[in-house]
Amino acid sequence: MKLKSRNTLILISILIFIIACSQRIYCTNGNCGENWSGLAVLISGIFGVFIGGACITWLANPLIFISWLTYRKTKFSLIMSILAFSFGISFLFFDEIVINEAGHYGEITGYEIGFYLWNLSFIIMIIRNIISLKNKKKLYLSW
Repeated sequence: MKLKSRNTLILISILIFIIACSQRIYCTNGNCGENWSGLAVLISGIFGVFIGGACITWLANPLIFISWLTYRKTKFSLIMSILAFSFGISFLFFDEIVINEAGHYGEITGYEIGFYLWNLSFIIMIIRNIISLKNKKKLYLSW
């Protein structure tokens, strides 16, 4: 795959991430929130990291940002995108999450399209980095 195509995958990953922010992410106690709840989670999620539990999955966001910014260091970018996906998909293993500023918890009762798009953006970046690594190895072998 040509360099231009690999860079296109980065843009696709970013675009899907942005689209994910415009969608519902998950449901608690049967309430799935509103559109753009993904952006609210992105902005406020850093505070949840200190609480722990399902909120720890928010760490996928800075990891994917680092992956996008360090795409030229392909191995490092690959590690960051794999870690982002690992944190992102780990949300499936939690039963409850903090639902308000008072620290009340709600049962996670479902996942919406934003959750799947969010993780898809990580997968696309993983694929991009693997392709880039394969092409670098081919280049070294041709010498």
